[in-house]
Amino acid sequence: MAQKPRRTTVADVARLAGVSAMTVSNVLNAPHRVAPPTVQTVRAAIEELGYIPNHAARALSSGRSQVIGLPLYFEDDDNDTGLGGFLHGLLGGLVKAAAVSGYGVHVTTPTEGATEIALYEKLIAARQVDAIVVLETMPHDPRLEFLSRRRFPFVAFGQTAADQRQCWVDVDNATSMAGIAGHLRSTGRERAVYLATDSALPWVHQRRDGFADGFPATEVRSFGSLEAVAEYVAEADLPDAFVADNDAFAVVAMRTLQRRGITVGEDVAVTGFNDFPFASMLDTPLTTARIPLQDIASHLFTRALHEIAGQPDEPGRLVTAPLVVRSSA
Repeated sequence: MAQKPRRTTVADVARLAGVSAMTVSNVLNAPHRVAPPTVQTVRAAIEELGYIPNHAARALSSGRSQVIGLPLYFEDDDNDTGLGGFLHGLLGGLVKAAAVSGYGVHVTTPTEGATEIALYEKLIAARQVDAIVVLETMPHDPRLEFLSRRRFPFVAFGQTAADQRQCWVDVDNATSMAGIAGHLRSTGRERAVYLATDSALPWVHQRRDGFADGFPATEVRSFGSLEAVAEYVAEADLPDAFVADNDAFAVVAMRTLQRRGITVGEDVAVTGFNDFPFASMLDTPLTTARIPLQDIASHLFTRALHEIAGQPDEPGRLVTAPLVVRSSA
């Protein structure tokens, strides 16, 4: 009778990575305690050996669920500017980062008429999750104030208020958009129209201010829909560049200009922000800033573990979206 294959252990991973078993345990449970190069080495060994942490045993011994909560709103929106694709990329990165440490991600949404805070109360009462990821935070966000009062671990995608724990990860929107401004200046563009999302969300204003600071000759226009962008660009006097704060606005601007017989990238530059998959597949590929969703998700999960462990507060983390230059600008 064939012998049953032996289960890969922490000791096996430690031998391959050239570290101690305790270091492997820290990488799995508290990677913020371990130097980044060592984390990479250990995770490579885990992947090579196909090591799967014993989720049930760890949950029983720690009294934790080994699950991170990710509340999402799912809405049908004809004017979606790419949020669905953005959330899909973020969720994929978060699931991958969590799996390495034997964690799962619980995706849920409030029932009709219920608030997100009511959903938090249910998750906490049922002990279904060890921490909650809060998306699109606002200054003095009531969701963060609730979790802070309950002393429940959370990590925010978006900056928290100065008097709250700085357990956040965010895109460095201002610096990233300043990179687009610098690129346009370097190509001789002198006058720009900035196509802004009509929203109070912080990232909208961070991107706008980052571009305007780096490109003073800017006219800012705000829009609540893709149709409004098309209507404006169809009649507008042409600047040297149309700069959109998201890829969807940029694509609409490009198509509208092309219908006017204008060559995008030569007569007028167009840029976006996010680098969704379609950006590189257009007839005139889009110059844009690429939000590194995998890195952001990894940082969010690592910081969630930091909060679960009750570690001292640390500064939040800004992640730059690098410029991807293509033929539109």
